[in-house]
Amino acid sequence: MPVFRENKAGHFFNISSIGGYVGGYAGWGAYCAGKFAVAGLTEALHAETNAMGIKSTVVYPGAFRTDFLSKTSLKTPSDLIGQYKEARTSQEFYQNELSGNQQGSPEKFAEAIIEISRSSNPPLHLFLGRDTYNATLKKMDIVRTDLEKWKELSFSTSFE
Repeated sequence: MPVFRENKAGHFFNISSIGGYVGGYAGWGAYCAGKFAVAGLTEALHAETNAMGIKSTVVYPGAFRTDFLSKTSLKTPSDLIGQYKEARTSQEFYQNELSGNQQGSPEKFAEAIIEISRSSNPPLHLFLGRDTYNATLKKMDIVRTDLEKWKELSFSTSFE
């Protein structure tokens, strides 16, 4: 940050996840919460430093073919609680079926980051992957529906 401030230029890339925008992944609550925090931090960083010429982008990758889901990378609970069947089913899907079959290319991910780094007007939010694009649209629809459905109640909390 001191170098970026001195140069009045620079670009922060903070890697979140689609789980940092769409939290509806059973069994991945702590992961999603951490990734939501990365997104919030990046938005605040942008608000504080954009006028200084410092750019910030939060990247939301979907499922990219890395070792992230491998048993050597991802540790899962050994004590299973019966009430969390949906969470365990989700975890097993990601580890046993999706791992190694992710549609995202890490090489193309890197190329996208390089392309954005060269942009004079980069996005604050960068969603990478078809799965991410589709999940984001679905979340936006849900938020818009909730926003409009409860608009009257929302407005009722104002003094005016």
